Amino acid sequence: MKDRISQRVVIGLVAALVLIVVALLLLPRIWLHRRLRPVARDKVIELLEERFDDVRLERLDIELPPGSLFFPRLTAVGEGFSISLPDRAAEGAPPFVTMNEFEVELGLFGILRDPIRVSSLRMDELTIQIPPKKDGGPDGKSEPPPRFVVEDLVADGAVLRILPRNPEKDPLQFDLHQLRVRSAGLGEPMEFDAILQNAKPPGEIQTEGTFGPLRLFDAGASPVSGEYVFAKADLSVFGGIAGTLYSEGRFDGVLERIEASGFTETPDFQLTSAGNPVALRTEYKAVIDGTNGDTLLQPVDAVLVGSRFRAEGGVAKRPGTHGKTVCLDAEGQGNRIEDFLRLAMKTEAPFMTGEVRFRSLILIPPGKVDIVEKLVLDGEFVIETAEFTERKVQDKVDKLSRTGKGDNAEDPVSALQDERVVSDMRGSFRLEGGVMSLSYLSFAVPGAEVRLEGTYGLVSRQIDFRGELRTEAKVSEMTSGVKAFFLKLIDPLFEKKSMGAVIPIRIGGSPDSPSFGLDVGRVFRGNETTTPSSPAEKGDWRKDIPSCGAILGTEETGGEPSGVRH
Repeated sequence: MKDRISQRVVIGLVAALVLIVVALLLLPRIWLHRRLRPVARDKVIELLEERFDDVRLERLDIELPPGSLFFPRLTAVGEGFSISLPDRAAEGAPPFVTMNEFEVELGLFGILRDPIRVSSLRMDELTIQIPPKKDGGPDGKSEPPPRFVVEDLVADGAVLRILPRNPEKDPLQFDLHQLRVRSAGLGEPMEFDAILQNAKPPGEIQTEGTFGPLRLFDAGASPVSGEYVFAKADLSVFGGIAGTLYSEGRFDGVLERIEASGFTETPDFQLTSAGNPVALRTEYKAVIDGTNGDTLLQPVDAVLVGSRFRAEGGVAKRPGTHGKTVCLDAEGQGNRIEDFLRLAMKTEAPFMTGEVRFRSLILIPPGKVDIVEKLVLDGEFVIETAEFTERKVQDKVDKLSRTGKGDNAEDPVSALQDERVVSDMRGSFRLEGGVMSLSYLSFAVPGAEVRLEGTYGLVSRQIDFRGELRTEAKVSEMTSGVKAFFLKLIDPLFEKKSMGAVIPIRIGGSPDSPSFGLDVGRVFRGNETTTPSSPAEKGDWRKDIPSCGAILGTEETGGEPSGVRH
């Protein structure tokens, strides 16, 4: 009898325990279903409206996952979410944050902490639009304290859009193919790693670092730092150039002034009009305004094949234009002209070798045309000890030197053995619309000097120059025999002060096969070249070139006329 009673007691206790366990498992869900779920959406909206305007949340479902009895946690799935910054919605500004769907997971102990700790947050079709600082608005000290921190945030396919202060400018947009943030909160520095699909040039940017705390009312003052790798960037999207760029670098500062440094490598950089790939490497330091994308380059040290040059300038939007303008002040010394010719010319081998120094404005305005068509160059150059690689061209130069000195030796090779014929060239140039205009162009060899002005087509490769040939010898001394006797009759037509002869000439053809001829029309008019003050007579640079500081509006004049570099 006692055994039966004991057995019944045990069964009763077990049944009671089962009922208690079932109750513990069911009651939270019943309470969740009857009490929490109907008011959760309204409570979330109410909480958010304490800090934001125009809060919208179309649907919110809360679940208590199985196995949450001893480690209680909640999951919430929502749709149609958006919030706006205070007072901005009334001004017509777009929502601060929008997302199509999100899923949140948080534990009971996380809810009890201050700030609230959210275990994970997954967001689909997230868009963040940061407006510019409002004049007279909060400076950030009056921003509300953070109320939550997300330990692990995933938002693949997110869009970050920074709105400009000037409504005529385009917003700066970042398309984040992959985004993961750790310790995400409005008042906390956030660790991030992301993969961006860069639009132009197309390529993949991998970056990691820290961002924040985010200054809601002054986003430009938000700290940011990190590293990046930019790989497989296709430069052909710009039109007129081609190559695959690789870059690495670091950045640090606040969003409106990010100091960055790094390098780029393009082993197959080329102008499509020429089609000769060459190696280009740059090392740069830059100051970037992350709120609008404007960039100041301070400086860029470049190596093209084996030639080094330096450039300073920037990338910014100019008033009245749609898109960014690239402007650089470039200068190089002790470089090889053949490196630049290999890039610019279609020929497999450069037609000239020699040491070049130059300075130039490089301007690339926005527009959907090939770079060669919109590129603007404005500068001057000096090529010392130039030699032509084409034998037939060098033969013409040798002949010009012999003729200019009145050397009529039967064996021209032996006559030149003691004096190697090389050429010194210098001039001023301007490239615009794919046509290079040259002025003050001088070309000197022993016994003769050529002064020219004219044009050269980068695409057509056609030369059209006019100028004068100045020689030590008179016209009659450039030949012998009966011809020399009769040419003495026309010596007075070409004689000039301190020169044996000044002969008007024209040069046409192409760089690898030029043609020289007498400009007959100018012989009897007695006109000299339009560049009587050749820079060959001056040791220093003589051209005034507009500066990028003046063009981009970043130059402070300090009392001197702006826009000119001497």
